[in-house]
Amino acid sequence: MGGVMAKTANKHTSEHSEQTFDCVRNTSLFSNLDDKDILCFQDAVQPHLYKKEKILYVQEDTADYFYIICSGWIKLFYTTQDGEEVIVDMLTSGHVVGESAIFEEGCHTSSAQVIEDVHLLSVPSRILKEQIRANPTLALNMLSSLSKHHRRHYGELSFNAMLSAPQRIGCFLIRLCPAGKDKKIVFHLPYDKTLIAKTLGMKGATFSRALNILRQKTGVHINDTRVEIDSVAELVKFVYGPLSAKYIPERM
Repeated sequence: MGGVMAKTANKHTSEHSEQTFDCVRNTSLFSNLDDKDILCFQDAVQPHLYKKEKILYVQEDTADYFYIICSGWIKLFYTTQDGEEVIVDMLTSGHVVGESAIFEEGCHTSSAQVIEDVHLLSVPSRILKEQIRANPTLALNMLSSLSKHHRRHYGELSFNAMLSAPQRIGCFLIRLCPAGKDKKIVFHLPYDKTLIAKTLGMKGATFSRALNILRQKTGVHINDTRVEIDSVAELVKFVYGPLSAKYIPERM
């Protein structure tokens, strides 16, 4: 009996290790590292399951850990001196959170909150610092990852400034569509519409009117969290116009 229990425990441990390794491997920060380099992080990784509304860290907190998202959604935001919350980004599986603090005197420059139940891995920041010093590939990955994040983020801000409210919602929905899907598709919103509106810089009434226009123009139907798009290609054409033939939007 003891032997069976030991084998079962070993199997679970092995499966957990493989899942952890895959989660680390699937982030851009670690994607092209050798397995032995990833194992340096895997041994220090701690898995966590956090429920919606959990505050992961607050801006100006000391960054003892950074986090790898395996599933779920996290909101990055900062609070102005007037107490207003400004959303910086919304991140999901495959993203790393809090790693840039190692360049900011070891403190977080924004706050992070779980907005949909999340499975993530915490890794001590000191290990990241040590490995960056010892591994040029990781150091370049870190710079590349931060550069891509800022380019995507500010590129979206600049592009969205030129779009109408219905087009901004369409752009958001396109990013949620799986790559390669250009026809009819059905999926669920990752978080509530109130937060989506705030992320897109819209008031509730504006968001509702824009949704109605989007439905009339493109055949996008949203019922609670369920989204039905008659044609992803038509939605892309509506959002990007003449650019749609060349533009392939980055999808989650």
